[in-house]
Amino acid sequence: MFERKKLYCAGLLQWVGKLPVIGRALRSLARRYEEGSETIVAVGYASGARWKRYHRYVSGYWLGQYELPIQETIIRLLGSESRVFDVGANAGFFSLVAAKKVGRGGWIVAFDPLKENAECIAEQFRINSLSNCHVDQRALANKDGWDEFSFDSPGSATAHLGIPATGESSITVRTTTLDSAAEKWGIPTFIKLDVEGGEVRVLEGATKLLEMPGVVWLIELHNPDCARDVTGILRKNGYDICDLKGRPLRGESEDRHIVASKPA
Repeated sequence: MFERKKLYCAGLLQWVGKLPVIGRALRSLARRYEEGSETIVAVGYASGARWKRYHRYVSGYWLGQYELPIQETIIRLLGSESRVFDVGANAGFFSLVAAKKVGRGGWIVAFDPLKENAECIAEQFRINSLSNCHVDQRALANKDGWDEFSFDSPGSATAHLGIPATGESSITVRTTTLDSAAEKWGIPTFIKLDVEGGEVRVLEGATKLLEMPGVVWLIELHNPDCARDVTGILRKNGYDICDLKGRPLRGESEDRHIVASKPA
């Protein structure tokens, strides 16, 4: 009952925040908090966790209502011994959600190549005493090496590998593949993949992992071409594809997110 009440509050807060006048007022209030101040996440599946605020990130992280359907899916798919790769972790919010479910029985590795993001993630892990959660400051791609990484501002949630678009800056970052990451950290049982359109390149670097049963993927699809190519790779490797509610998807996905799993 208590958990349901917190989720209801999270949904209500999310809805209220979309109202133009109230939303602007809430965002204005959020900006008054001191940079780097700590709070307790009040609602959602990360409720009760500590969070260090940074104004470069969305307030929905520390409020707890950010992308509730994704939070719900992560909690539904994880167990107490799950091993998680959070690819494109940004500030580490979904890693913190996963940590609430995994507990001490599993582990989490959060990948993000931006220095500001990696430092924030490490700080969230530290203040929550999550010794089984780790940060890997590399971008996931189809090769180990170096590549250009573009973003519109430090901490951006839309940062991506590749040449910068108008108004973006870029830096050179280290890249690795999921297969190489699995050799370093261990084989994950769950991979959350959100790399702003670079998902195909990440899958191209996961040929060994894609062959293994028992790895569940939660993938954000950023455009129709990405959706076609990602689902094509997954089906070629024997994966069943569902929406966030677990309903099978037969053709090309029109959903923004998919869940993929391979029968044993």
